Amino acid sequence: MAVDSARLSRMKQKGWSMLDAGRSDEAIAAFKECIALDPSNIELKVEFGVVLYKLQRFDACLEVLDEVLKINPNYILALNNKARIMVDRHQDKEAMALYRQILTIDPKHVRTWIKAAQLMSSREKYDKADSCIQEALNVNDKDEELWRERAIIARKAGDLKKALEYIEKSLEQKATDFESLRECANILAADKQYEKASETYKYALKQNKDDIECKISLGFSDLALGKIKDALDAFEAAFKADKNNARVWEGRGLAFIAQGENARGLTNRGTAAMINKNYDEALSFFDQAIEDNPRYPEAWSNKGVLLEKLERFEEAADAYRHALELDNNAVVCMHNLGMLYIYKLDRRYEGLRWLKNTLKYDQQRWFKLPSELRSAVDQVEFMN
Repeated sequence: MAVDSARLSRMKQKGWSMLDAGRSDEAIAAFKECIALDPSNIELKVEFGVVLYKLQRFDACLEVLDEVLKINPNYILALNNKARIMVDRHQDKEAMALYRQILTIDPKHVRTWIKAAQLMSSREKYDKADSCIQEALNVNDKDEELWRERAIIARKAGDLKKALEYIEKSLEQKATDFESLRECANILAADKQYEKASETYKYALKQNKDDIECKISLGFSDLALGKIKDALDAFEAAFKADKNNARVWEGRGLAFIAQGENARGLTNRGTAAMINKNYDEALSFFDQAIEDNPRYPEAWSNKGVLLEKLERFEEAADAYRHALELDNNAVVCMHNLGMLYIYKLDRRYEGLRWLKNTLKYDQQRWFKLPSELRSAVDQVEFMN
């Protein structure tokens, strides 16, 4: 029976569109229909496995990949995808067995040598990781990615001299390669050659001006050089792109402390610790900030957020109230206090009034409220 290729193409496109739209069941249904149209198409089944992987339905993905491998045990893409799941599950032996199988099929499959090396490196087995890269270099010693991966392994192993040697080999192949330039700067920074590191990070950013990690690393290098303003500029550029990055908050905190803004710096460092879920450390930083400047509202506000996470709700409410006494326009703090009163402290009317007060400063917040609260907020009066 001939395959209706036009219909198959439409269904594949629908499947990917549904996946992009977050409609997982419809994406799966579309791909199942595709497979029903062309059940012998193993490439299509592998593609369906990718969809299941993206949806984090790993058991179902493995079932599909195993079906493919029953038909063709040497199908490299299926073996690679299965190995990826094994890596995610920390099943290192199984992953390495799959990589070995691929390399038995095709010893020149360079990307697999890289994946095997990255797995070994992630488990701090640096000698084995380096051996994998050496095997790949025996196939192609002009590949800048291989030299870069070897440099990364050497840096992680603490051999900075070899790391610099390897990254220079990478840059010999392509002098403007962003990832190699960034890694070169990382090695220089690890070797405390901060001036060279700073210049290399800047050059790397000329190749890719949007890379957040490069901006953060530039900030830390400038901080080590005592260039506080330059460091803050770098951290702020990264902060605009990602306000939930712990390294950004930590860098800003250290820079603020270096320029004498202790409470602000400690609060930033506390926020970094909170993002990393180091809650005891975060609380210590917030308390130090408050001790340094009891009138710094952000320290009280962020402490309130942390105390909520710790389910210390009465103390969180006290912290929010302290913040609002110091800054009665702190909209986020009003909102947090209102929601805390309503959902955790059984003080609904007071909470609604705090939410109502946020609308004085930000009317759009009404649309962000749960639908159950909107009409209730409309019916209460503003606080004096």
